[in-house]
Amino acid sequence: MSWSSRTAETTNPRLESIKVTGAIFEQGKRVAAWCCIGAIGIISLLPGAEVTPMRTSLGGHVEHLLTYAATSMITALAYLDHSRLKIAACLVLYAAVLEFLQRYAPGRISSFEDLAFSAAGIMLGLAVFHLLQHLRARQGIRPSQYANEDLNSRS
Repeated sequence: MSWSSRTAETTNPRLESIKVTGAIFEQGKRVAAWCCIGAIGIISLLPGAEVTPMRTSLGGHVEHLLTYAATSMITALAYLDHSRLKIAACLVLYAAVLEFLQRYAPGRISSFEDLAFSAAGIMLGLAVFHLLQHLRARQGIRPSQYANEDLNSRS
């Protein structure tokens, strides 16, 4: 194999474009996780009068459960290389700090019950994430480095 053919293989513009897109997607997952975490913090510490218009008809406990479940799933997806136990511990600690700080937000009340629903949401989200990963592995679906199968066969 000549030097020029090796150079052409390694500098395939399409392959490089897919690698860049993959790297951007990976960073995007982490940005999404931190946006969720930040949004929870902001909404948790807003005064009660400003939060009331954002409330759903589901009730506060279900809102805590679903919000933290979604956030833990997105965070686990963004940080596949980190322990789920570590992710859970950090998110539960964050939820506890936010519940404590709500004591100082006008019109807000912190409660252990809210913290329990937040923690349950974190565990639910991570359990669902684990289940989905297990099902994907059982079906033989592996995360692909490239979106296009014909490029996978070249690597």
